[in-house]
Amino acid sequence: MKKFLPLLTLVMIIAITGACSRNSETGSCCKTAGSVDSARTVISDQSIFLLESAWETYSNTSMVLKDLSGKVTVAAMIFTHCPSACPRIVADMKNIESTLSEEERKQVQFLLISMDPERDTPERMRQFAADHRLNDTWEMIRADKAATMEIAQVLGVRIKPLDDGGFDHSNIIQLLNREGELSFQQQGLNIDPGESLKQIRLLLK
Repeated sequence: MKKFLPLLTLVMIIAITGACSRNSETGSCCKTAGSVDSARTVISDQSIFLLESAWETYSNTSMVLKDLSGKVTVAAMIFTHCPSACPRIVADMKNIESTLSEEERKQVQFLLISMDPERDTPERMRQFAADHRLNDTWEMIRADKAATMEIAQVLGVRIKPLDDGGFDHSNIIQLLNREGELSFQQQGLNIDPGESLKQIRLLLK
């Protein structure tokens, strides 16, 4: 965990500084912990909630990442046209979900972030959710290319577009605490969920 926190902090500082510079003429800037709009949630400099990009859900609604606050989040970046790795990532996430108790599931949410926003329309994401029998504790979201690459960088997910329209990408399941801070990464496919479950339960205490 400690080895990627400095990188995460650096990325957040760069993103905030750049946004503030762009908005200096109008006097507006990024919202930070302690501002009027974020008074309800204290946001650290290691939280994805500092990213204020707009996201579209598979139910055709809009959200920001801060809307995820209050629950532990199990997240992964995928694309719905992925033939093998992404369905396996979803299966691994469902394996984590199925092992949680009913009370634990009330405090955990599952998030799929599209790395292919052009093709992953809300309609396409809804079909993917139906095909994989995802329940209402799951959310699927997409944003523009800039926001997609920003969240990929923050989460440490490598994405390389391929000539056939697909992507070469990291296979990582992310655990974020209630404040949006990256707490653990399950790397690889078909991984025993034991350590992820341990980390989730620590976050729920």
